Formats: sequence, C-alpha cells, structure tokens
Amino acid sequence: MRQVISVVNLKGGVGKTTSAVNIAACWGEIGKKVLLIDLDPQGSASLSVGITNDGNELLQALQNSTALPVVSTDVPGVDLVPSGIALASAGQWISGNESSSILNPCLDQTDGIWDYIIIDCPPSLGVFTNNALVSSQHVFVPVEASFLGLNGLKQMVTAIDNIKSTNASLRIEAVIPCRAHRRRRIHWDIMDKLKEMFPGRISPVIRENVSLAEAPGLGKPVILSSRLSKGADDYRLVTLWLDERMNRNESTAHKGFTGLQLYQTYN
Repeated sequence: MRQVISVVNLKGGVGKTTSAVNIAACWGEIGKKVLLIDLDPQGSASLSVGITNDGNELLQALQNSTALPVVSTDVPGVDLVPSGIALASAGQWISGNESSSILNPCLDQTDGIWDYIIIDCPPSLGVFTNNALVSSQHVFVPVEASFLGLNGLKQMVTAIDNIKSTNASLRIEAVIPCRAHRRRRIHWDIMDKLKEMFPGRISPVIRENVSLAEAPGLGKPVILSSRLSKGADDYRLVTLWLDERMNRNESTAHKGFTGLQLYQTYN
C-alpha cells in the first residue's frame, strides 16, 4: 500500500518545500520510489527539481477527476506532479461540501509504483491543503526552531484535529525542526517544548545552511547540488529516521548503519 504524506505548515518560510523536496530525493537515493505532488500554485517544489509548469494539466485533472499528470525528473527515484499559477484560479469552481474530496479520485486513477507519495502543501489552510490532509495517512510538519514557529505548530495541530472528522487515520507522524542554530539557547528551549508536545516524534534537526538556500536556484535537491554539505547530511539523516519510523518491520541500512544508529552517532 502506498503511503501518502502531507508536508504542511500554515506558516511560510519554515522549510516546508525544502523538506518535501529533499526528503523525496533522499528516499530516492536509498532506493525508494517517490511521487512528489506539488499542490502549491507558486510551484516551488517543481522549480526545486528543475521543472517549470503553468499548472494547467493539474488543474484540469482536479476539475475532471482524472489521473494526475506525472512527469519524470532528473532526481533518481522521484517522479513529479508539477504545479503552477493556474491553480490559483481553483477557488472559482471549487465550493461546497465536495471541496475537500477532489484529490482522492485523481490519486485513485493515477497509475504508478511508488513507496511514498509526498504532497507539498501551500502555507495556508485552503482547499489544496484540506484535500492533501483528507488524502493522507501521515503528516510531516517542518517547524522553525523559534517561538513563533512553535505557535504556528499549535495552530497546525488544531487544523489537523478538525480534519480527523473526515479522515480518522490522519496523524502527525513527525515534526522536523528546521533552520536550527544549536549554539543558541532558544534552540534548546524550543526543542524541549517540542519533545514535550510530541514525544518520540521529533526528528533530527535541519541546521541553517547556505547550501539549502542555494539548491532551489539550481533546480536540484541539496543532495545533488551540494552532496557533501551539512544540509545534505541533515536531510539524509532525517530521511533515514523517517524511513525507520514508518517501516518498523524493515531494516533500512546505509553503509552498515541503520538510521537510528546514525542519529545516535550525530547526537
């Protein structure tokens, strides 16, 4: 069974798209097959893997309940459903009680063999984010290691609780601390709060790193644009941690280490 994951935060600038793209790429690097769905009219996830699109094909698929437009990418193991500005017009025709059930029929008709389907959501609780959450089993929440980021996370929890009336299986699988500065005291204060709120579900941190900011402009995930950088190391580690968490009955190996052993080595 394909596992569908929404990567979402209602606050912008927290590393949401960066996390969706790089987790997809890192899963591809260890042999997983991933479909990355860009549901943001800004098309940032598409641009981050080198694909420019107007979003018309995706819009038509959602309008007609047909298969999603899947394209291949240069990222090993990763396919993409590209997005673009055309999706911004969706509010003109999506309304009523069916507004949260337009993505599921499209997913059902989309043929492909993928271990994970990762949906990059807009930074708002609109129609596309609602559809992603209704269609997912898992939620990854990238969060900035700041008090404003913590407040945004609380709002995200409330939003997900409301969605559970439609999708009872939905759960926050992981909170991913991004743009972290370990030398700052506030980092450790926020980490303590996060661990208190979500025991066992806080991933290894993603440190603030220039390579992560540069990668989208190159149209590549960081593991391809700067494969020996701290940003690449951090996302590899997070992805191994996630893979173990979601597949506890399987052993994920990487150069003789499991993800958990690597996590312990780095911490």
